[in-house]
Amino acid sequence: MNPRTIKFFSYYKPYLGMLLLDLLCTFLVSLAALLLPLCAGYITGTLLRNNAPLEQIYWVGWLMLGLGIIYVLCNVFVDYQGHMMGTLMEADMRCELFEHYQKLSHRFFDAQKTGQLMTRLTNDLFAIGELAHHAPEDLLVALVKFIGVFVVLGITNLELTLIAFCFLPVMAAYGLYFNKKMNAAQYKTNQQVGELNAQIEDSLAGIRVVQSFTNEVAENHKFMVQNTRFVQTRRAWYFNETFFYSGMTAFTQLMTILVIVFGSLAIAKGNLRPDQLVVFLLCLGILTDPIQRIINFARLYQEGGTGFHRFMEIMELQPEIADAQMRLY
Repeated sequence: MNPRTIKFFSYYKPYLGMLLLDLLCTFLVSLAALLLPLCAGYITGTLLRNNAPLEQIYWVGWLMLGLGIIYVLCNVFVDYQGHMMGTLMEADMRCELFEHYQKLSHRFFDAQKTGQLMTRLTNDLFAIGELAHHAPEDLLVALVKFIGVFVVLGITNLELTLIAFCFLPVMAAYGLYFNKKMNAAQYKTNQQVGELNAQIEDSLAGIRVVQSFTNEVAENHKFMVQNTRFVQTRRAWYFNETFFYSGMTAFTQLMTILVIVFGSLAIAKGNLRPDQLVVFLLCLGILTDPIQRIINFARLYQEGGTGFHRFMEIMELQPEIADAQMRLY
């Protein structure tokens, strides 16, 4: 395993218990989401078709209500404690990076801009914290829901399941292509944010000199140059992000349309019941969630990955003067 990857995972160690509880609640959220369509299909496909007593429908309704409560409570825990875990890991990295700054030589700081160093302590580490929190959850949800949904869909109707499954490799290739472009654009954006901060810091730190020599026009020009470069990097990011999200949404909508059309034809031929199509569409709606999770993970990965790369660039620098080792006699 890459040493940087090992370094990243080491920050989970103090919060391992919180991570396990977070993943457990994430699993329960995914499980509840999968069981709700099955309950709906049981009511429409079994109880109503067999004229079952109303009490059985009530019991299934209470079960669905319980699943909904579990879904909400676990989601609240994941949203709050998960974000806190990411924030605590971010704080640990910030302390470690700041302590490392103190060990570096004057020559290092002479060659660096303060704005860039501040950006590594703030923007970059925030992106890493978001990745640390969301990545395990998004991957677990995607895994559980993908497996669960395709099992249910395969049992319901294999032909429609194959139609839905054919879209996944195309969506994966499309997503990887634009994710690579987004990653490059994000790296340039992070660098430009540092340059912009550096320009602001230089201008405001010397504001008395600027005003004394009436040099405001020149300072405004320098700021506008950096600001324009920042806009250009964000333009490249948003351009690729637009095609990324719009394309994935278009694939999802097309998949739904084809399932409705071919499902209706199957009903007309007597190969599928209407209640089965209802369950299929409900599960297909669930399938869009792990797709969105993967999309979100791709965004967080390239933002957080870029931030961690910049973080490790500094952490891997060795001080020119190391503290002497104390000897115990």
